[in-house]
Amino acid sequence: MRVHNLSIVSMLTINALSASPLLADEQAEVPAYRYGTQLDVARVIRIEEPAPLTCEIVRAKMTFVNTQGVTERISFLKQAEACSRE
Repeated sequence: MRVHNLSIVSMLTINALSASPLLADEQAEVPAYRYGTQLDVARVIRIEEPAPLTCEIVRAKMTFVNTQGVTERISFLKQAEACSRE
């Protein structure tokens, strides 16, 4: 019984430690776009945004590759998709 409990605790610990870098990357601060910022966008990878049911302003996050091949992220304000359905 003791070995079984130890195995479960070990597996949970390993799982938690291996997932922590993923969570850190997901929760990392994304710089906000400011008017006049020069963006060097060669290819957009994805745009993430909240999906409220009402028309409102949301903070979207864009992940893109610049012309040097470096992946970058920036956040910006935009109208929610719900605004286009009203």
